[in-house]
Amino acid sequence: MNKSTEQNKPLRQKIGPVDGDPVTTNPDLESLTPHQRALRLAVISEFKAKKVKKFVEKQVQHINTNQRIAEGIKVLFDEHGQPPANAPIEDIIEERRLIEYQIRWFEAVVIELQDRLVKVKEVEDYALDMLEQSMPED
Repeated sequence: MNKSTEQNKPLRQKIGPVDGDPVTTNPDLESLTPHQRALRLAVISEFKAKKVKKFVEKQVQHINTNQRIAEGIKVLFDEHGQPPANAPIEDIIEERRLIEYQIRWFEAVVIELQDRLVKVKEVEDYALDMLEQSMPED
């Protein structure tokens, strides 16, 4: 096919009621009902949560590997947790840096998960409000 036949090809019909350029992330949300907007936000939040979950799972694998390495290193220490007198200082410094890095990583994960929890609670509250408004009053 050449370029002229591709340009004359009719565009497929839109699937949803959202107008706007699908390439940008700024669709026209005015045409959506509040319920549809809430559902859209819930889907976006769910997608982001799954993305974060996959990232965390991948990082946990790295941490598990590092823990196995650390358990192998523990053999080098005595029963009081002290390194032998002839242990190289470079190894001790590297172990300290690794532990500090893991602590910072866990703190970052906790902050991200707390932020996600706040957003999920907001969506949940909004959905419950929508349900309450849609129920007929007795």
